[in-house]
Amino acid sequence: MRTQLQNCCIVIALLLHPTVAEEGACASSYDSPPLAIPTVTLHNGVEMPLLQLGTAQLIAFPGKDPSVHSTFRGMLPERGYRQIELALQKGVRAFDTAYIYRTPRSMGYVLGEWLRTQRLENRKQVWITTKIFHPDATASTFATNQMADLPHMTPEQVTTTAQKQFEANLIELGVGYVDLMLLHWPAGWKEGTAIENRQRRIAAWKVLENAYEKGWVRSIGVSNFSPDHLEQLKEDGAKILPMVNQFEASVTLQYPEILSYCQAHDIVPQAYSPFGRGYTDLPPLVFELASKYGKDGGQIALRYLYQLGYSIVYLTNTETRMVSNTDIFDFELSDLEMKALDSLNRPDGGWGLPNPHEIL
Repeated sequence: MRTQLQNCCIVIALLLHPTVAEEGACASSYDSPPLAIPTVTLHNGVEMPLLQLGTAQLIAFPGKDPSVHSTFRGMLPERGYRQIELALQKGVRAFDTAYIYRTPRSMGYVLGEWLRTQRLENRKQVWITTKIFHPDATASTFATNQMADLPHMTPEQVTTTAQKQFEANLIELGVGYVDLMLLHWPAGWKEGTAIENRQRRIAAWKVLENAYEKGWVRSIGVSNFSPDHLEQLKEDGAKILPMVNQFEASVTLQYPEILSYCQAHDIVPQAYSPFGRGYTDLPPLVFELASKYGKDGGQIALRYLYQLGYSIVYLTNTETRMVSNTDIFDFELSDLEMKALDSLNRPDGGWGLPNPHEIL
């Protein structure tokens, strides 16, 4: 039998935390149901959501962001916490992160709270893609331990580093396992010799194969790999072929050779930066089609990639776009419209990241 004090405590708890009931928690009144996102079947049978929310937060610079002290240059944690919390509230259940993004910890914390309060019933309700094996990029972040000095590593050092990064990433996320783990880049950017880079790639890939065989990841893949890189993995003894290749693609930056290779070899092509250099930089044709179909420019850009056969990672911190970017499955662009969008490809149509074909 409850005492008056116990009853009083329960009432106070419910007033302070209305989403938590005595016999277990339930969804908050402001939580939307999970978004209905189609899936694609990877070659190991795993079903992957076609759309995922990217969590690479923009870097804060001293003098440009009032919340940053005068000498800080890096990624601010509050952006990641708030983005992931808001996304879950809006029904997003698929996320893309990376060890170098410094968002796995905030993602793990927010997901942990949702699991603790039973706003999420179990781990299976969320898809998490993450990445390791990023080359040195100290110009954009000071977190050197989250990168790899690839041009100066032996294959043995690569194995050790990739294993440490994998384990650290898994610990930061704190969700037991990862749905998809990718090698972030095939090598350093225009550094190293072709033979050395090839040896490092297969060494890193073996780390992912080992993690997959142990059940720590449900699927494994690569990012920013060219057809040559993928062929070399096979030639160098990969036991498991990549299930996904994630690379930059949009209406203004296209890699048709990589797309065709992936589709011919049962590798799901996944596009990141699907809006090119940003929503406002999308070409006029995109907005003309948006007006025709009663959509916005972002939805046209995403639909274009979807019809080409891509899975897509889109980045936004805006509440409305977290939902509207998924509203692309109720219309279809014509063949003529797709060809017109094909013609928008240009060399400067992306963020200036290395061309996968130019990486040794």
